[in-house]
Amino acid sequence: MKGLEGLMALIETFLFAKGSPVELKDLSEVLGEDTVTVEKALSLLQEKYDGPDSGITLHQTGAGYSLVTKKKYDSWLNEVLGKQTPLSQSAMETLAVIACKEPVTRVEIEKIRGVSAGRMISQLLDKDLIEERGRLDVPGRPILYGTTKRFLNCTGLNDVSELKTRWSEKPDEGDLF
Repeated sequence: MKGLEGLMALIETFLFAKGSPVELKDLSEVLGEDTVTVEKALSLLQEKYDGPDSGITLHQTGAGYSLVTKKKYDSWLNEVLGKQTPLSQSAMETLAVIACKEPVTRVEIEKIRGVSAGRMISQLLDKDLIEERGRLDVPGRPILYGTTKRFLNCTGLNDVSELKTRWSEKPDEGDLF
């Protein structure tokens, strides 16, 4: 390794090329470095990105570390690149139930929401925001659903247990997805 600067460059290159969050242990493994050294390099990278001359930042969630654009450039990017289609109200409600109750079955989701959830579950699976977590050991063996690392990355959460704290505050429009 070429010191911390070389390690920082490798981390930056890897995170940029990967395009999705990487856990610390996986990053350490890929780089052949101990986690303490990698964390020090990540901290120095964060300092670098915190400056006014950087449009990106190092983002850490429960899904891992990733390079993302700074929030202050969101409106400009949306204008230039076009805004992504947000989730519908029904999809958000279904996702909220899954996140708060995971692992949860379709029947439990429908009981809470009072409407059919099959289509919303399918959409959330397609967007990789939820995943199958196994089957309940009862007759019919219904599928259990839970959130994914992509969900954590999109919400900025380290763990779904943070939802109680985060949702007790008023979220900004467009804060999620």
